[in-house]
Amino acid sequence: MHICIIRPGALGDTLLTLPVIQALHEHETIERVTFVGKAAFAPLLLATGLVTSYLDYEDTCWGQLFLPQGIQHPELRALLADCQLVVCWLRDSDGLITQNLRAATRGRVVVTPGRPGEHAGMHTSTYLASTLGLTLPAEPHLTLASVTMFQAEATSRFFAIHPGSGGAHKCWSIQGYAEVIQALWRRDIPVLLLSGPADADRLEALQRSLPTPPPGLLTLLENAPLLQVAHALQHCRAYLGNDSGVTHLTALLGIPTTALFIASDPHTWHPLGRSVQIIAAQELGVLSVAEVLSALQTFSM
Repeated sequence: MHICIIRPGALGDTLLTLPVIQALHEHETIERVTFVGKAAFAPLLLATGLVTSYLDYEDTCWGQLFLPQGIQHPELRALLADCQLVVCWLRDSDGLITQNLRAATRGRVVVTPGRPGEHAGMHTSTYLASTLGLTLPAEPHLTLASVTMFQAEATSRFFAIHPGSGGAHKCWSIQGYAEVIQALWRRDIPVLLLSGPADADRLEALQRSLPTPPPGLLTLLENAPLLQVAHALQHCRAYLGNDSGVTHLTALLGIPTTALFIASDPHTWHPLGRSVQIIAAQELGVLSVAEVLSALQTFSM
């Protein structure tokens, strides 16, 4: 069976699709899964083994999904014609995407919005699975190709922290992260500090808020490729972060994950994994350092 999944979106949106692909593998005999999404995520998804090929949604040929004349690109038509199932998690208010996909394949076509929307209170992954008549695996997880012993030993003692997110409104205070990091240092726990392209200002502010780190207790991984980040996280002792794509990644890798929800809805967006703790602000944007430290003390410190 060949399945094509069209799922543009941010990292968190993409990662919450993977448990659904895991469910598909458990219910069907699948030879090939072609994933269409953001090009930067390709190495990570291919490394999970859940996806066998990856195409860039920004390629101009995918714009033909929205054209009245339909899909004319020969390679795209050949791809779709080979599929027994085409899933497109995009809003299709005028039905044009559905019409164009059905004209290009004899396989089953499912086109539906990529977020729960009116299904308030339903987790995003549960919703996506329901659009295919599936239930999620009991324990969603990602397994990556093994890393070298050097890589494993290099990060096995680290407590990973990612203070950023794609949306500033979803981020806990810089001062809060600074106090947590210093509390870890007092316990002689080294910190792996993660920062992506959207986090530059927060990283600078955090570094200004910290004293000079004790020798060996702070390692910065800045703007690294996503697969490198995943390999670094894979052997960390624990993780703390906001509602972000990196938090979803860490949870799916099975690392003890504490996720801080400052503004977004944890019922819809909480990370999936075998060891996840959610701390949600009772008042918008307000989460005390004492509350976070107490939770970390019992969960992962």
